Amino acid sequence: MQLKIFSSFIILIVLCVGVFADNDRVSDTKRNDYNTRIAHISCKIDLTKQQIDILSAIDSNISSHKTALDNDLIKLKEFASAFNHKEFNDYFSATLKSNLRDSAKAIRDIKLTDFRRSNLISRDEKLRLRDSHKLMMDEYSECVKNSENDWADKRAGHLNSWIEKWEDVIEHMKEKGYDPSEMETVVADANSKLLPALEAIRNANTKEVRRAAMQDARNLHLHLWARFEVARVFVYLKFIEADAVAKGYQTEVDAIKGKLNGVSNLVVPGKTYGPGEFNAVWKAIKESVDMLKELNRKLKA
Repeated sequence: MQLKIFSSFIILIVLCVGVFADNDRVSDTKRNDYNTRIAHISCKIDLTKQQIDILSAIDSNISSHKTALDNDLIKLKEFASAFNHKEFNDYFSATLKSNLRDSAKAIRDIKLTDFRRSNLISRDEKLRLRDSHKLMMDEYSECVKNSENDWADKRAGHLNSWIEKWEDVIEHMKEKGYDPSEMETVVADANSKLLPALEAIRNANTKEVRRAAMQDARNLHLHLWARFEVARVFVYLKFIEADAVAKGYQTEVDAIKGKLNGVSNLVVPGKTYGPGEFNAVWKAIKESVDMLKELNRKLKA
């Protein structure tokens, strides 16, 4: 009976506890989170396109950069609609940033050469273009500030939905006789640390402070998520450990513990996670789940 219950919970791990009733709420808040990220990215794209429009009066060839940026935004919206986090981040980091750099270089080249020395436009026209640019930058700063504050609000809603989901997972596990006390500690930390970290974004009074607060909130979220998943796998391992050792699977138990302890060493408080580092954490957690499934299969054989 215990192994049957355990097997069903392994499925829940792999599916991220997809059977719980609040999945729709998590999806809705995740969609909101993506939408605010798109809005934030759009601030930069719109600014770049406006700069291109102004300078196209001097060199019309620069307008070609707008097409790439428009296509990038369409692609990111597709990934966001599909909740494809990895492809979204990969495309943003590689393709969009590259196209923005190319656009910025083209804009800079015109400003350094054609704009300063061009006889195509009058001095008054140059002054008008400079005024327009200042207005654009002011609008861009306001756009970024509003989108980042909105991101904090939507992210808080999304993380609240995950906290509620974690609480449901814990309650369900208690009903089945598991001891999820370490998972409860993670939820308590999320309530006491993560949501205030998001509030710090809203309270930031400068761009630099706001960006630092956003980075802190992101890293804390990744840290808590990883801790929760590690704690959850440890709960299931502890549940079958005695039976596994009695049947001669001490090596397998130790290997799973070693994998999880390795993850725990990576998810230290206050750590700043690079994309590759967090992918390594996720991969190690998934591998520990696969190892646990294999051990469970051997116990049932």
